[in-house]
Amino acid sequence: RQDSELGGSMAFCTGGGRFFRRAHFYLVSLFNGLALCMLMLQLPDIAVQAFEHEPNTCVLAPRGSDCMAARSKASWVLGLSNGAKAVVALVFGPILGAVSDVHGRRFFWLGAQLGCQLGYVAMLLHVLGHVSIWPFLVLNSLSGLLLPAALAVVADEYEREFRAMAFGRLVAAFDVAILAGPLLSSKLTLSGGSVLVCASGAVGLLLAALYGESLPPEQRLSPEDSVVHWRPDVALGILRSTPLFRRLSIIVVASTLPMAGMQQCFLLFVEAAYGLDRAGAASLFIALAISGLAVQMFVLPVLMPRVTITKALILGLGLQLLQSAVLTFVHSTIAVLVACVLGGFGSIVFPCVCALKANAAPEQEQGRVQGAVSSLQSAALGLGPVVYGSAFAYLAGPGAPGGQPLPSATFSLSIAVLSVALALSATLHRHIPEDLKHPTAPPVVRRTVSTRRVTSTVDRRALSLDMSTF
Repeated sequence: RQDSELGGSMAFCTGGGRFFRRAHFYLVSLFNGLALCMLMLQLPDIAVQAFEHEPNTCVLAPRGSDCMAARSKASWVLGLSNGAKAVVALVFGPILGAVSDVHGRRFFWLGAQLGCQLGYVAMLLHVLGHVSIWPFLVLNSLSGLLLPAALAVVADEYEREFRAMAFGRLVAAFDVAILAGPLLSSKLTLSGGSVLVCASGAVGLLLAALYGESLPPEQRLSPEDSVVHWRPDVALGILRSTPLFRRLSIIVVASTLPMAGMQQCFLLFVEAAYGLDRAGAASLFIALAISGLAVQMFVLPVLMPRVTITKALILGLGLQLLQSAVLTFVHSTIAVLVACVLGGFGSIVFPCVCALKANAAPEQEQGRVQGAVSSLQSAALGLGPVVYGSAFAYLAGPGAPGGQPLPSATFSLSIAVLSVALALSATLHRHIPEDLKHPTAPPVVRRTVSTRRVTSTVDRRALSLDMSTF
């Protein structure tokens, strides 16, 4: 009995340590998300002002031809900047992920956040009038490495059966940021908002420096086993290694492109189509954040123990397809609000894809796998703004078909791309490992009938389940 009590106390302490460590990680993600969300809200206005022929052109005539031309150029240039981010992520993401399998995740994660912070500082200097917008547009390419680094840390910290919910909590942290970002920055000037972006990024960087290493030395690959993985062609080779990864790679690109295009064009879309300003558009982001947060915190934990990951993925892609159809064919502010709610529920796609690729890969190569597949996500996040930004610039500019702006037609691209992803996701069940073909119900804590004390035969992980699954 004394051994049982000692084992239970040690397991509780271990679970408590995991609880606070994982809470620390999500706090870092929250501040990173706040910086990115506030940047996303302000960047269209900053870029439009940078390319206006005369100051305050869009303030005086928001639907005039000069303002529409400035918006078109801003959309195109921001798309090119995100395209450069995609190239950086595609080339360096898998390499750095493979290197982190040998030397640990800490340098990878911190370096990615430092790159983001340099971009925030460049943006602040531009808003204050010290430099042009081009240094920010160049440094923005480094932010593409943040996603694969964060996903590799999640894969290190969680067991297979809890990864889908863990990736969902990462999305939930960004949903909280989307909810708080407009409240913090919508009433600020562009300079005040830029200061807040830099401050949030700096806090996230400081907390990440205090986090420590997520990959212990005994779990790392030896340098001899991983030298070849540092080559870009070999690091990316896992994407075509099996039928599952080939299909999953296409789904990753096809599901990420519309999301990236939405991020690029949404604010410009509601301004051009409905005349909403930054404060008005912030309410739509709040609706998106609330629905996404509700899904990640309440729906996904109930859904995953009952259905397979592939079925949850199909559901999420279907909701994203419905969101695109609403934006394309229904023209009202209520329809935009409904589309935001549908987009929040469609956010279950991201944790499902992340869990599939993590659980189907060797545990010792999570950095390589997360880097390779996340590089595809980052590439799509960069390619999406180029494609959607160019389409929006054409459809909302003076050269639109018929001479009338058609900004909502931009989202018809999403219908075509998501239809491909939905069709492929319906075939995944034939290629996933056998243990992923069933719902991942968490282990149950067993207790004796005669005493309230937990028996000594209970698994330590089950003892600490309540706290460690956070």
